[in-house]
Amino acid sequence: MRYASLPGLPGRCGRCFLPQALCLCEAIPQVQTKTRFTIVRHSNEDWKSTNTARLAALAMPQARLISYGDRDRSFREEALELEGACVLFPEGQGTERPPIAPQQVIVLDGTWAQARRMLQRIPALRTLPRLALPPRSTRAIRRLRQAHAPHAMSTLEAIAGAVALLEGEESGRILDDLYVLFVHRVLQTRGEA
Repeated sequence: MRYASLPGLPGRCGRCFLPQALCLCEAIPQVQTKTRFTIVRHSNEDWKSTNTARLAALAMPQARLISYGDRDRSFREEALELEGACVLFPEGQGTERPPIAPQQVIVLDGTWAQARRMLQRIPALRTLPRLALPPRSTRAIRRLRQAHAPHAMSTLEAIAGAVALLEGEESGRILDDLYVLFVHRVLQTRGEA
């Protein structure tokens, strides 16, 4: 089960959503990339304390976070700026190393079902090339959720893999380390660390 954090919840950091005693903000690195990242996050994820897209946006100053699916706000496809973009999505046809590096990577954030629906319901995304991640040699890490498939990973892990592929392993490793620290702190809040 993933836990939600409502705005202004007492005792929680307003940026990383962790309890104040375990706040991650001072440990969040700043990772600069040539490639722009746009994260289309399902609105159900906006206030979940375990949402890793939030951390990616905090760690990558040039990343944009756009909410999709909120009944109170209308999603505008034009906000995606699709020129030179590809979609990071593991299912279907994709290339591990595009012949021309993309200017922008669009990342869908939500459950697998939500991400698939976003891909289907945002017509412009269906026309973009897909970026697939090659298998990475990462250390064994604990997860907050059980992966349903070998390629399944959190949004932050997927972004770290794309950064490693497009910008170099060291930059990807910095984001991987942030994910490991985040999981450790979340498990501490649950008394499982």
